[in-house]
Amino acid sequence: MHVVVGTAGHIDHGKSALVKALTGTDPDRLKEEKERGMTTDLGFAFMGTDITIIDVPGHERFVRHMLAGASTIDLVVLVVAADDGVMPQTREHFEICRLMGIRKGLVAVNKADLVDGEWIEMVNLDIGEMVKSSFLEGAPMMSVSATTGQGVPELRQAIADLAGRVEAKPDRGVFRMPVDRNFSMKGFGTVVAGTVLSGHIRVGDTLELLPQQREVKVRGIQRHNRMLEMLGLGERAALNLQGVEREAVARGHVLATPGYYTPTTNFNATLYLLKSVEKPLRNLSSLKLHIGTAEVMCRVALLDTKELAPGQEALVQVRTEEPIVCDWNDHYVIRTFAPQQTIGGGIVLEANPSKERRFDEDVVQRLGALRTGEAGSVLEQYLLKHRFEAKTPAQAAKDLALADADAREMLNLLLVTGRARKLAFEGKEFLVHEKIVGEARAALTATLAQFHKESPLRLGFKRPELRAKAAQGFSVPLFETVLAGLLTEKQVVLEDDRVRLASHQIKLGPALQKEYDRLDRLFREMGFSPPSLDEALAGVDKKLAQQARVALLESGRLVDVGESVLLHRDAVALAEQKVRALFVRKPELTASEIRQELGTTRKYLIPLLNYLDSRGVTQRKGEVRILRDKGIKGQRDEVQDTRSPDPLISRSLPERNHG
Repeated sequence: MHVVVGTAGHIDHGKSALVKALTGTDPDRLKEEKERGMTTDLGFAFMGTDITIIDVPGHERFVRHMLAGASTIDLVVLVVAADDGVMPQTREHFEICRLMGIRKGLVAVNKADLVDGEWIEMVNLDIGEMVKSSFLEGAPMMSVSATTGQGVPELRQAIADLAGRVEAKPDRGVFRMPVDRNFSMKGFGTVVAGTVLSGHIRVGDTLELLPQQREVKVRGIQRHNRMLEMLGLGERAALNLQGVEREAVARGHVLATPGYYTPTTNFNATLYLLKSVEKPLRNLSSLKLHIGTAEVMCRVALLDTKELAPGQEALVQVRTEEPIVCDWNDHYVIRTFAPQQTIGGGIVLEANPSKERRFDEDVVQRLGALRTGEAGSVLEQYLLKHRFEAKTPAQAAKDLALADADAREMLNLLLVTGRARKLAFEGKEFLVHEKIVGEARAALTATLAQFHKESPLRLGFKRPELRAKAAQGFSVPLFETVLAGLLTEKQVVLEDDRVRLASHQIKLGPALQKEYDRLDRLFREMGFSPPSLDEALAGVDKKLAQQARVALLESGRLVDVGESVLLHRDAVALAEQKVRALFVRKPELTASEIRQELGTTRKYLIPLLNYLDSRGVTQRKGEVRILRDKGIKGQRDEVQDTRSPDPLISRSLPERNHG
């Protein structure tokens, strides 16, 4: 396993000199650094083949460079000059290491040749007080001198031993490498450098440069002056890229497997405010964000508290002024810019959320569950967040930037514990949280019950209408699965693509029943020349007649053939019968021929023919129609008696209030 070691500490405490003594490489690579005698940007050196040392600047003005390096560090060497002791940047670098989640390290008390043993003991006591209750409590504290070489071999061995105990990082399987350096090489073109956070690549692979979302090709890989064919998790290397100019790449950009990461200006996270901060953090404070190797301005929305007190943690949404790329479980740091000071940091919980409302119980509960870090919680909260939007396993894995193996492991855990369900629909597999299945059932039945209560004279909802009314974003796979279950259990009935509760009937009181029968008889007797709405409602209680008309349409005794034309269902059946009989004699019929056979006018004929077309009985070809359906689908052997009871109409109830 390749291990990245980072230095940390105050300016002029000898970090670069110590790196050179350990590796033989001077990490101060810039002319400016040579002239100033201090590191202004990240420097790199190698100790053996499996350890990279990142030398970070100590000067306050260059802490942002230190943060760019800290994002990939596995263990830290905190350097404290024996003649100075603990200084402001010592404390700030140490706090940054804590905020960035570094869990291993040691302390090098440099320039030990300049002081006596008693002074070093005092310095060690100060350091011990600073690191108390931290990952460096109890860590080796070694006296060294980069100038004389005192203690350097022992420090080198201690670093190697500690590197051997670094836990392997979980590999997400999806390649991601934040860029911390970019330059051009004659004969090669654009070269970028960084440390791989997950996945692996080979020469010739295509990557996506983010946030530009631009595809580039890997022409070459070099690590420690050696050309490689493959680069993997934890390794630091330089990549020669094809398809992009140097000017288009900068520190803070990310190279990743195409299609997995979406640039964002929002992410949800935890935020811990350092105890050393003088005052509480207010909502929507303007700050500098350091994440990966990126540095952007941001505002921090406090989601579960009015203000964040020093030494406390909160759930937040970080809103950036420029697009960034991040992933769940990434660490970040925030700083003020006047004065420039590190004040806190946290862990990303959701990488690309929508804008959240403060004090939203659902949001706080979801982020609280992610905060626990329970196995499978990322996928579970993803499913809960998307609620009725059933997702394919591949889509969920892509949205969460999960490798297939990790996604399967999380899904299996949720399936075994009864928290997720697979849905099979049209040959595909979809995922939904088990809790949402219950909510979907309740939403469907509640929507139908409310509909029946508000519209007692209507039979039910058409399927698309019911899906739209029941819940926002109700996916077809989940809707059809839940509906199928309710049909099997006989909780609902599906007739002519209309869904109703099994207990629902259209209920008519005596007065409404009388008007229902009158209109039914009128439209049946008028046949292919039905009355207009005004004619049908003339001389009667219009409100009652309108209710009867709705009941006739819902029961199917009246058919809306379009263009505001209503025909009795027996007239429609008779028309289809007559049209079929005409086609027996002639394979192609004009509208005029059909009109003569039915004895109606063009006003009613055209909507009727369009209706038959829509039902698949006939098909228009230019100026004629042909028979499309050769069977007798929908044709009645005889016309029904209008006085026969309709099974969906209850006639034995007292008259009800029709208001």
